[in-house]
Amino acid sequence: MTVAQIFLIRHGRPARGIDGFDPGLSEQGILHSKSIAAFLGARKISAIYASPLKRAHQTAEPLASAAKTKLTLLDGLAEADKNNHYTFAEDTMTNPAEWAKFQNDPIGYLGGNHAEFVTTVLDAFQTIRDANHTDNVVVYTHAIPINIVLADALGLDGVLNFIPHYCSISRIKALSLNATKVISVNETAHLG
Repeated sequence: MTVAQIFLIRHGRPARGIDGFDPGLSEQGILHSKSIAAFLGARKISAIYASPLKRAHQTAEPLASAAKTKLTLLDGLAEADKNNHYTFAEDTMTNPAEWAKFQNDPIGYLGGNHAEFVTTVLDAFQTIRDANHTDNVVVYTHAIPINIVLADALGLDGVLNFIPHYCSISRIKALSLNATKVISVNETAHLG
């Protein structure tokens, strides 16, 4: 297996005031998505994957356009929220009781099943690894899937070990089918 670096990118800041659980990007989210495209645009990129949720694939579109690389939507990269509305993480963090509930079971808090969701996310990443990309791979996803992949690579328990910033980059390297090296977590220098 060829070693490929995988850039895990949390989606840009979502727009507020949108009904439903699938908001698009805010103005700041759009600006940050362009910053990522500028930062990664000079690198060789084999593939770009994104969650099918608007906030993720809209964050991916500037890089896909600049790199002239097909954007592949992968259901297994979606966030755990199964509720009828989007839950802003920063709103949950400012309410100690809600934050405690969220930390105890973030996937259940968002309406999902823990075991099923972890399996779905890891299966999606195995699909990406199985494609045997020779150059960089960029994955636009959400905070909990990023946590699941990093925790799996580092042998950590739980799914809320890190709080990725909007449009942050975490880098991993697929060493073999069952071994992943974490290179960095939550990079934000590209955001200015």
